[in-house]
Amino acid sequence: MTRPRPAVGVISLGCPKNLVDTEVMLGLLSRAGFAIVGDAARADVLLVNTCCFIEAAREEAAEALTEAAALRRAGRARALVCAGCWPQAEAERLRARFPEVDAFMGPGEVADVVEVVEGALAGVRRPAPTAAPDAYLHAEGLPRLRTTPPWSAYVKIADGCSHGCRFCVIPRLRGRYRSRPLEAVVAEVRALAAEGVREVNLVSQDTTAYGQDRGGPDLAELLCALDAVEGIRWIRLLYGFPARVSERLIEVIGGVSRVCHYLDVPFQHADPGVLRRMGRPGDGEVYLRLIARLREAMPDIALRSTFLVGFPGEGEAEFARLLAFVEAAQLDRAGAFSFSPEQGTPAAEMPDQVPAELAQERQEALMAAQQRISLERNRRWLGREIEVLIEGQDQRGRWVGRSFRDAPEVDGTVVLEPPGARLRPGEFARARVTAAKPYDLVGTLICR
Repeated sequence: MTRPRPAVGVISLGCPKNLVDTEVMLGLLSRAGFAIVGDAARADVLLVNTCCFIEAAREEAAEALTEAAALRRAGRARALVCAGCWPQAEAERLRARFPEVDAFMGPGEVADVVEVVEGALAGVRRPAPTAAPDAYLHAEGLPRLRTTPPWSAYVKIADGCSHGCRFCVIPRLRGRYRSRPLEAVVAEVRALAAEGVREVNLVSQDTTAYGQDRGGPDLAELLCALDAVEGIRWIRLLYGFPARVSERLIEVIGGVSRVCHYLDVPFQHADPGVLRRMGRPGDGEVYLRLIARLREAMPDIALRSTFLVGFPGEGEAEFARLLAFVEAAQLDRAGAFSFSPEQGTPAAEMPDQVPAELAQERQEALMAAQQRISLERNRRWLGREIEVLIEGQDQRGRWVGRSFRDAPEVDGTVVLEPPGARLRPGEFARARVTAAKPYDLVGTLICR
């Protein structure tokens, strides 16, 4: 009788781009015969895929590794593997802090996960990643065990980054920007549609740079090709770069049927001096003109952005300009995080560092302003009909889903009345919006 392969328990941290890497590793391990378990206490092998983009991400990863290391010390797990960006950045430090880890692997070694896990089980210590961070690019044919709901998936269209933002470690950790071939992305989306996926969310460090490293096709052409995939209802675009949102891209987002009128463009700041120190082009006036063009082409477009507060040299005047921009932009969604000096980035060595407490105060002030704006933007939908992708029920029996305006995990939801309606997760329904909150809408079901 063949002895079953060991069971693997995986903890995936960080952004959806990291989650796609985790899902590919799960697919490869499953194809090799490993059992995949959701309970870490039942796993023979623990795999923690880490993020280290900011201090908060490292803290989360450290907490997960501490819990996994305890299981390894107690003999509950036979091997512990630490993957992702953190070992690529600080393998020596992690080795000293977590001696229980048997193997470290970086983003460039996703396709090698079976070999790494088998080596760890055999007692082979792997003290650091061995491949360049840009050695891996998700290729057609690699298996993928998705952890998202059956009706929704992230599709990574490129990896790495070639921007020179002075606060960011991603180019060092993930290498140069590399686009996947258009045919490979389309083939993956067709396969997902055949599995029952109805929503795909396109991700990369900069989706708007897609194809430029290969000399084309570009993002607009990719969207047109994906629009022809039968079975997909929504295609959502995440993580664009403001200087690369072209008129052609705006035309395609507004003109093809399956692409959501949604765009996530991290502006990071609006003060021209702060943006120059960050190594980013544009300024608040340029960004406002871009927002105006988007809304002229698509009056219902949902715009999301991210801001970095407390960057070195951000004084009261610079922060005031950022707040004024947020008020003028009237974005539907926005997030903010406080600057933390990341080792190896030029920003960490810049003068005029902003005290952490002050940066935190500014973050809270910006988010308070945005919460009010988000409520006002949501109120614009009162009395209007909206399509909802059903995802589950709340404690009162009301169905809860998302509209085209809501990316998974980061945006709001739509709660449907009355409770107990006969719906199923993964199907679409229409509702008339009856109430608006800062992040969520409430609607009355009008048809399926």
